[in-house]
Amino acid sequence: MTAAATYFLLFIRFTAIMVVLPFFNWRGTPTAIKIAFAGLFAYLIYLAESPQEIVLPAHLLLYLLAVFSEVLLGLALGYLAFLLFTAIRMAGQLIDLQAGLAMSTLFDPMYAGQVTIFGQYYYLLALILFFYTNAHHYLFLALARSVELIPPGGVVFQAALLPPLINFFTETVLIALQLAAPVLAVLIFCDLALGLLSKTVPQLHVLIVGMPLKVGVALFTVYLILPYLAPFIEQIFLKVQTNIIAFLRLI
Repeated sequence: MTAAATYFLLFIRFTAIMVVLPFFNWRGTPTAIKIAFAGLFAYLIYLAESPQEIVLPAHLLLYLLAVFSEVLLGLALGYLAFLLFTAIRMAGQLIDLQAGLAMSTLFDPMYAGQVTIFGQYYYLLALILFFYTNAHHYLFLALARSVELIPPGGVVFQAALLPPLINFFTETVLIALQLAAPVLAVLIFCDLALGLLSKTVPQLHVLIVGMPLKVGVALFTVYLILPYLAPFIEQIFLKVQTNIIAFLRLI
């Protein structure tokens, strides 16, 4: 009975992770696939790590509290991985804002919301690189390590977790700025050139000429930095395992 209770807590943890994890959190991903993958992953981790079987509490309410804490832990771990993808999408949205494409949003059926063009492009590029470079292996290793660092039923949230969480959000903004900085710098110089041109040639409609020009400059700049963009995104994926392990050590 205790073995089943231990496995159930693992299953709850990994099911909560699948709710937030990229690719699995798409609306088009069937719920049965999420549950089946979480159950399989929990079973494999249970066999590999052999976590210590918990002692069933005397009251059912205490066990339900342990289940709730596993849900919170799973959501937190999945959200840490999702934060880096959010940073990459934010970089694309910053480029859209500077290039004048923020108004031309698209409907994303995967999230049932509006997304910008470069934001969606950066996100899909990151998702392809995530699986192409086998970065998901590092993620699964970090999730497996979570069972070793925090056994089922051993989740204890503390106030000391707040500063590291703030640092994770700060790191997200910094990554977005680093990814978007080359294109933003070129677009700012483009705005300065258009401003000087409007003063030199007042007859020229800079607003009409500038909007397609900035879009073309943004596309060309992204094309030029693409060989350097992919390795940088790969380095970002290495932070997934680092952030998850650092977060688990604080619990």
